[in-house]
Amino acid sequence: MDDEQPLLFTPLVRQPGVEIPDWLFGPAGKAGLPGGLHPTQGVNIAVGIDIIEVDRVRKVFEKHGERFLKRVFTEQEVLQCRNKPARLAGRFAAKEAISKALGTGLHGVKWREMEVVQLRSGRPTVRLHGTAMLRAQQLGLSAFDVSIADLAQLSIAIAVGLQADIAPSARQTNQQAEEES
Repeated sequence: MDDEQPLLFTPLVRQPGVEIPDWLFGPAGKAGLPGGLHPTQGVNIAVGIDIIEVDRVRKVFEKHGERFLKRVFTEQEVLQCRNKPARLAGRFAAKEAISKALGTGLHGVKWREMEVVQLRSGRPTVRLHGTAMLRAQQLGLSAFDVSIADLAQLSIAIAVGLQADIAPSARQTNQQAEEES
């Protein structure tokens, strides 16, 4: 057992055939890894999670009011949150989680490019705009899901992006169908 190389899985969902940047693995790059990377196959997921203190969001909202809301949230999100700090904190955590699933953190995507709105059932759903949408497309993410939990003091959110590796023949069939319609 000791002479076996560890199996390392790819830490970032990406388009098939695109190499992972060497810098992602630190100063030594891939050469510093204890074993080779296992290429992703089939369905891949990108996950992000975040937790935030509701009181922290409450204080920022009380201090900056509309300026804070307009910088971080879309009009639809503001309407749905009804200025309730716990709801705002949940959306804030969801946006952080989405940015982590996109592999960027909040570097390169803007708050308002990630929109978390409720369906009539109350279930949150994700809408991506601008750079966030482009990043999801670059990664080949075809769907996003988010779940939010709010407590009196904390809000937590998890975001999952899905990348289904479509076989080349299925991809061509889908492209042909789109061209014909």
